[in-house]
Amino acid sequence: MKPEKTGKNIKATKKGNNTLIIGAIAVILLAGIAYFVLSGEPTPNKTSSELKLPSFAYTNPLTLKGYQYATEHPDILEQIPCYCGCGGHSGHRFLRDCYIHDDWTYDDHASFCDVCIGEAIKVQDYLAQGKTLKEARALIDQDFGSRFPGENTNTPPVRDDYIAILTPKAAGIPVAAPTPAGLDLSKYSLPSNFKSLADGLNLSPAGINRAYFINSKMATGTEMEAQFVGGSVQPDSFYGKKIIGMYSADFSPTSWIEIHDLGYDSTKDTTIRARAEEGMKNIIYTRPFIYGHSQNVDNVLKLMKDPKSMSTSYSTYKPLLDAVDYQNAAYALVITEPNKFSDINYMSLTPVSGKIELVKAFNITDNKSIPAGFKTYNPQIKGNILIIKETGDLITVQADNDKIDAEART
Repeated sequence: MKPEKTGKNIKATKKGNNTLIIGAIAVILLAGIAYFVLSGEPTPNKTSSELKLPSFAYTNPLTLKGYQYATEHPDILEQIPCYCGCGGHSGHRFLRDCYIHDDWTYDDHASFCDVCIGEAIKVQDYLAQGKTLKEARALIDQDFGSRFPGENTNTPPVRDDYIAILTPKAAGIPVAAPTPAGLDLSKYSLPSNFKSLADGLNLSPAGINRAYFINSKMATGTEMEAQFVGGSVQPDSFYGKKIIGMYSADFSPTSWIEIHDLGYDSTKDTTIRARAEEGMKNIIYTRPFIYGHSQNVDNVLKLMKDPKSMSTSYSTYKPLLDAVDYQNAAYALVITEPNKFSDINYMSLTPVSGKIELVKAFNITDNKSIPAGFKTYNPQIKGNILIIKETGDLITVQADNDKIDAEART
């Protein structure tokens, strides 16, 4: 699942609009919890095999990803418009309608619509990056609205209370730690072959265009916990254990890989069960675990056995990683994103003395095109790498991150 994958998105505490809420309450009152367990209806926070998705959801891995996300987070997609034009010919009010009806039955529309699938996956991606739902919605409107002008006939509002859920500190709401009570993380540690973003890239075949690594132990108990550990890491229910380290990488929207570690030698833990999903594999006899599309999992296994068996993605991002302290980052991300002055960039967030340190790094391809606005952040240049560092509370550094990215794209 990604945070881009299922379960990596920022968690919400509401489900659906009023019609969905009323329908769900009625079902619970009439049939009880067994309804959600035994029926083929949408059920939040489960893998596709547990959700019993309809056959058309398995058209391809990308479609599966969209339907699983819509099932787990219908409330998010109710705040996103659809730009395929279905509002005019099908009466859809928002993106959720393209996947799920008010009576909790599935619609096959999204299974043959690239726009519907693309929007759902983009929303996951933006939220996994730490953006608020309001920011994600604006980016969807900008991207799909410019490509499909005149096709959107619905403009669902982004609820203020949802913004508060996604950015609790900004709303002055205390953040409850999701870590299970009594779990002493000091007893857990990552293995020598999986401690950082570089380790994940070294276990990934060449071709990764975006990847991130999260050290849950470092982020737990800080401002980052709710939004990153609670939003970009597979939930505890995935294995029945807390994931201490997670790496997620994309080759394309339809091809990705995840690597997980539980912080102890779990290869002989008989309580853990692998996930069985069509077109996917979940390997739990190795340390770390591997999850993703079948061919990608097979390639990671080969690299675990023989690091020289194929080229990896590490070399692509090595210039950036050599210029920053990625080993001690709680969250680190690299992405191939060509613009006027650079081709790849890096971002990390790390708790430091009660605050959060943001590090941005860009691989410079044209010195003359470096944005003038970067001077505000007192950047440093090491060879061909431009580095920006900012420290503050999470909301502040995330705002800085967005401003820097906006400057980079101009």
